[in-house]
Amino acid sequence: MMTKALMTAGAGICAILGVSTAQDAGESQARMAAGDIASSPLYLRGPYAQDYMIADLGPQREDGDGSAGGPAASPALRGAHGDILAAGQPGEDSWLQVSLDGEQSPHPVWHASSLPGDRIELSAKYPFALSMDGEIITGAAKSHRWTAPEEPGVHTLRAFNADGEQQYLSVFVLKPRSGQTVLEGYRIGTYPADAPDGFIRLTQADMDAPVSPSFEIGQFICKQQIGHWPKFLVISGDMLERLELLLGTLNAEGRTNADTFFIMSGFRTPFYNTAIGSARRSRHMYGDASDIYPDVEGDDSVMDDLNGDGWITREDAEWLYDYADDLFKGSDDVVAGGIGAYGANAAHGPFVHVDGRGSAARWGRYGS
Repeated sequence: MMTKALMTAGAGICAILGVSTAQDAGESQARMAAGDIASSPLYLRGPYAQDYMIADLGPQREDGDGSAGGPAASPALRGAHGDILAAGQPGEDSWLQVSLDGEQSPHPVWHASSLPGDRIELSAKYPFALSMDGEIITGAAKSHRWTAPEEPGVHTLRAFNADGEQQYLSVFVLKPRSGQTVLEGYRIGTYPADAPDGFIRLTQADMDAPVSPSFEIGQFICKQQIGHWPKFLVISGDMLERLELLLGTLNAEGRTNADTFFIMSGFRTPFYNTAIGSARRSRHMYGDASDIYPDVEGDDSVMDDLNGDGWITREDAEWLYDYADDLFKGSDDVVAGGIGAYGANAAHGPFVHVDGRGSAARWGRYGS
């Protein structure tokens, strides 16, 4: 069911795209396709029932292509009130399925990364507009090209249409590595191979940026230099898709009611990975691995009693290992990857390692 906040935002979006009510949405799609809306001035209904004329979308190219700020772009809709798109993150029932550089986004809430000056192309079946950090930056078109600014940072990009459907993206403009082993005082170290071209630059204000429906970027930061900001990391979409599938299936089958997993260890810099004596080519260094467990009962940073025997032991980690193994083997929706089971020690409780390395790997399961 659509929330009241989303319905309110949907009404505002309809106003932006020239639609008076949500009931006119189907008509608006035809109007946008025919180019009628593209030649009409738009009005934004403000929070106090006032109307604000925003801009004229101007003519669209025949292929429906528009570039945010580029020479082929429609004039940007400046001065728009960010509250139009202030509703919560879209769900499956309000998802505008947008492709990023030709690849379909797997969830209504997702992320994208780009080096400064690089372009991200977004496309959909029907025309849509874009907002960046609460400001509408394009008119309606079937595709848009967004050029990353030169300054590394975290941005919120929303694609939206007249039906109130949205695609929410956290866009990370990366800090180029440029061969450095220290970035702004944060120790990266040396990669044994395949070093990333750049890193997400994360401030304290960016910690809650969503990277998927159930996870935020701050859950994956390396445990080194606790009080140092900014921090730097990378994250893998393949790993996130595996985590989302596992969490969603556990919830759907009533095995847990966790909103997210506790991420005991996410990204590790090569410096930190070496310091703790981990594998030389650990997937953690590539943002492609996480050590996880659900923690709902007691919210005490310890894995829940998943096998129901009244104790929290390695057997709970092995139960989750077996569950994930069966799930991933039977799914064509995620790439192959690693699963490892670990017991408790003096520093932590039991947990399971999940990664998206692209090939199957299993370890740590007693008897396997």
